[in-house]
Amino acid sequence: MHSPGATQLTPKPEMRLNFNTPWNAPQQHPTRSLGWSTTALPILVSSPSIVPHSQSPVKPPATTAATAASQQVIAHKNMSAIDKFTERLDLFERQFYKITFAKLTSISPADRQENGMSFVQSGFFLLLTLMVLSKEVDPATRAEIDQCIGFKITDMERVDLVKRLISTLPSTSDTLTVRHASRLMLWPGRHEPRFQDGAAAALMLNVEHFNGTETSDAIATILNKKVELDSGGAIHDTFDEGDVSGGMVAVFMTTLYMRGRWRASPTVLNGTQPFHDADDAPQRTVRMIRINDIMKYADLQDWDAQALEISYATPGLTLLMLVPRSNSLKKLAQHVSDTSIANIMSKMKTMRVAATIPIYTLRMTLLLPNKLQAMGMPRLVDVGNVTGTPSLRLSHAVQRVMFWAEAGRDAYKDDGIEWDQKPELEVIANRPYIFFVRWRNVTLMNGNFVL
Repeated sequence: MHSPGATQLTPKPEMRLNFNTPWNAPQQHPTRSLGWSTTALPILVSSPSIVPHSQSPVKPPATTAATAASQQVIAHKNMSAIDKFTERLDLFERQFYKITFAKLTSISPADRQENGMSFVQSGFFLLLTLMVLSKEVDPATRAEIDQCIGFKITDMERVDLVKRLISTLPSTSDTLTVRHASRLMLWPGRHEPRFQDGAAAALMLNVEHFNGTETSDAIATILNKKVELDSGGAIHDTFDEGDVSGGMVAVFMTTLYMRGRWRASPTVLNGTQPFHDADDAPQRTVRMIRINDIMKYADLQDWDAQALEISYATPGLTLLMLVPRSNSLKKLAQHVSDTSIANIMSKMKTMRVAATIPIYTLRMTLLLPNKLQAMGMPRLVDVGNVTGTPSLRLSHAVQRVMFWAEAGRDAYKDDGIEWDQKPELEVIANRPYIFFVRWRNVTLMNGNFVL
């Protein structure tokens, strides 16, 4: 669905600059001047040491004789809980992305087998959810979850970490509308989680109960109303009767909504532009906007792609885009699954870029049970034999996400006059691409835009 905002013809205001910083770091906002320019042509950016050996080798002390592997273990033990989380989140998100992309590609129509379909998901919130739920399961299930989480801290440290991460997320302002909520709906007679040490409160998790007499239709209605409430009335029809007719044990729902304003006011381009999908895909067009701002950019020549990071008006919030030069996402998706975001970010340089990107709104219902199984946690969603089991099991788990990439109410009409400074290069995202919504040094949500 295309949702361009209102437009205006007044001169563009002075813009402010900000760049990604670590958690809670202050930000500087130098201003930039305005100027006239013409459209720029696209451009591309694109010995081991010798150690002398002693004739009489001496055994080094134990502190210096540690192997590389043991040094890594020592370094990991000395990392703070938040550093361990940030490091593991990158691996977790890559695994989550790879599984989702493969699943959606496999179930896509024949003319979408190359790139699949658009999706958006949050590995960040799924990892926090698992950290909280791991306290409420049996030892065998916890072992699976802990293996997937990938780092060891105490239960109290987990609660404190979840609380800290949630408290540092961006909040709704005049430049950003963001909502996030987690709910656990329990059927009576099943295991009652205790969530000791404030685990539920740390995640801001609402735990509620059915009365046990609801029909499938009533259950779907109740769940849909919860999602509508959590999304501010924006998301509807998450469940239908068929989704819950097979029985109910426990339902976990994460609802995410984000609609941000760009730091630099975009220009809404006239008409629609061709969207270049795979060769056998139907021909489609899309409304687009042009943003001229100071951005981070890298020419990923080995991947035959470009990386671009655009800033929102909320300091610290950015959209990282990986745009292939071909019309296929498959090779790029494989690179993303194998490479950390930090590695990509380290190659990026700051410069003025004019980015032309599509206008769209993504509404995603992501069913999690098969994803959790594929990630090595089958017991958490195994409800085949839960009688008498003192352990939380999920019969249903879903992420409901709504993400806007829009012009915004500060956008301008395309009157043919270039008000901004001349960009150093132009990037046109008129083909499927991968995106990451970044908050400081973590990814809040990511996915593919395929139209």
